[in-house]
Amino acid sequence: MLRNILITIGLVFLAGVAQAQSVPNSKIIVVDFDRVSRESLVGKDIAAQTQSFRVDLENSARSIQSNLADEEEELKKQRSIISQEAFNERVRAFQQKAQRRQAELQQIDRQSGQAMQQANLEVQRALRPIVREVMETKGANMVIDKALVSHHVSGLDVTTEVIEKLDKVMPSFDVSLPDATKVAAQN
Repeated sequence: MLRNILITIGLVFLAGVAQAQSVPNSKIIVVDFDRVSRESLVGKDIAAQTQSFRVDLENSARSIQSNLADEEEELKKQRSIISQEAFNERVRAFQQKAQRRQAELQQIDRQSGQAMQQANLEVQRALRPIVREVMETKGANMVIDKALVSHHVSGLDVTTEVIEKLDKVMPSFDVSLPDATKVAAQN
C-alpha cells in the first residue's frame, strides 16, 4: 500500500515536471541524402572521377601483374643455367619487388580513400547551409534523412530543392586522387 502511494506520488510529480517543460511543436522536412549524392552535379562529378580512377588502378594492377608474370617466367628459364645460390638470390629479389609493387598499389588505394573522404567532407560543408536555408524557408525545426523514414505525407520531401541549390553552389569538385597510372610505369 505504501509502495502504491509512493508510485502514485512519483507519477504525479513526473507529470508536473513534464507539463512544466514545454516541448515545441515539430515541423519536419525530409531529405534523401543518397539521392543528393547520386543526382547532384557534384555527386555525379565525384562518381565519374572515382570510376575513372578505379579503371586506371585496375589497369595498373593488371599491367604490374603481367610484368611480374613475365619476370617470373624468365626467372624459371634461368633456373637451369645459373647456380642455385644466384637463382635463390634472384627469387628473393623478385619476391621483394612483387611485395613492393603490391604495397604501392595498396598505398594508392588508401590515398584514394582519403581523397574521397575529403571530397565528401567538402560536399557536406556546402550542403549544411543549404539544408539550413531550406529549413528556415519551410519553417522547419528538424531534418530527417529519408533513409530513416518509412512513410511521410507529400510536401515534406525537399530533396529536389536541396539538389537544385547544391548544383548552383557546387557544380563540381576536383577530387585529389593519386595518379594510378604512374605505379604501372615504375619498374
